Amino acid sequence: MIQHLLRVSHVSKHFGGNVAVHDVSFAVDEKQIVGLIGPNGAGKTTLFNCITGFFPVTSGEVIFDIKKINDLRPDEVCRLGMARTWQRVKPLGSLSVLENVMVGAFSVTNKARQAEEIAIEQLKSMGLTDYASKSAGSLPIGLKKKLELARVLATHPKLLLLDEICGGLNHTETDAILDIIRTIRQRGATIVFIEHDMKAVTSICDRIVVLNSGEKLAEGTPEEITNNPDVIAAYLGGGHHA
Repeated sequence: MIQHLLRVSHVSKHFGGNVAVHDVSFAVDEKQIVGLIGPNGAGKTTLFNCITGFFPVTSGEVIFDIKKINDLRPDEVCRLGMARTWQRVKPLGSLSVLENVMVGAFSVTNKARQAEEIAIEQLKSMGLTDYASKSAGSLPIGLKKKLELARVLATHPKLLLLDEICGGLNHTETDAILDIIRTIRQRGATIVFIEHDMKAVTSICDRIVVLNSGEKLAEGTPEEITNNPDVIAAYLGGGHHA
């Protein structure tokens, strides 16, 4: 029987009188790829921040691997096996590419030699071996996105939350990232990702959750979502294809 790896249950997040996320529920099964879409300001990144412990939820529950994680810090959530990337890529610019990935590896080992071995392995899987000694800050955006993936994969996550991992990339770079995501899933990881590129989302996701104005508007297969008149009105038809 497939158990839900992640269950978001009636989660709301208020900032004072501003309701950023309201009563959102959805579940993610093991080895699924689930897309989280919606117009700008829909609450997608806020929801990611609630799931990963960066924001405390105002109400509701986040259950990961049958454990309630509402009150855990981000580092504790990471140690349980959940890792995330950021919408704006933030490598540690003064460190080398290899050292950046080692930072991720230190969440699973306290031995420098072992962290380096994990990092070398992840750089190889991303095609970044030749850049290992370069300054992370010097990489172009496409390679920074791959570096960010390598760094979170070095934490050996069961669940990967990707925030606009294809943002700012050209079609070739996007296709390369999507291929990497498919490979990550084949190796056993589960993925939830925020993305504006509908072509990317529909080509790779098993299910899609649509947010609008902080609330869940729809959930279903890519086919169901692209044919949903409410989604078309709120999102697809609203000039938000970018």
